[in-house]
Amino acid sequence: MTDRTEPPAGPGFPAPPWRARGSLWLSLFRTRAPLPLPTGLTPLGSRRLLAVLLVRYTEGTLRYDEFAVASPVRSDRHVGLHCHGIWVDSQASLRGGRDLWGIPKEPARFSWSADSVRVSDDAGTIAALRVGPHGRWRVPVPYAPGHVFGRIGADRVQLAGRLSGRLRTGRLGTLEWSGRLPELRRAEPLCALALSPARFFFPAGTVVGSRGGPLPGRPGRATGPDPRS
Repeated sequence: MTDRTEPPAGPGFPAPPWRARGSLWLSLFRTRAPLPLPTGLTPLGSRRLLAVLLVRYTEGTLRYDEFAVASPVRSDRHVGLHCHGIWVDSQASLRGGRDLWGIPKEPARFSWSADSVRVSDDAGTIAALRVGPHGRWRVPVPYAPGHVFGRIGADRVQLAGRLSGRLRTGRLGTLEWSGRLPELRRAEPLCALALSPARFFFPAGTVVGSRGGPLPGRPGRATGPDPRS
């Protein structure tokens, strides 16, 4: 994306909550092999189920593009996504994702055409995706959870985000798929949906598991040494 305006902040990213508007595409695929999960996370349904997400945040706290591949998972009573890979074209989003929620974002470039996008980095193409058009029917979604699990040090962190907007059928298919990504059983998704226009709300993270509760120190960030270092 171009003409991006990012609010300044001392650590290089805005403090939560982050608010944004834009569009989200989501497809579900099956992978050839079971996907690995960290201890304490269990799959929702099959361990071969892979969620592929493409998001354009066009207004709000930050404006950027995002591509992610993730497993739908559960941690005790908490449900969300565990990212196997996630890429953004904003350094502020990258730093914030890592430091606020323990989400391992990586830098990438997004090259858009009329009906596709190519996501690439210095190592080459990560994925090329066929995008849209939206279906004609629309269902208002006043509230939907948008939870993601990350890790900061020894703590599992949950980003308990919220989504709202208009849900439609969509298209998010694969044109190219890097070997760095989980191998898909088929190139066509099991289903594809779009939330557009969409609103996003991302609050400070919460530790789930060993301690629970809000993260100490600066909102959304753990302090102190990493017990695993």
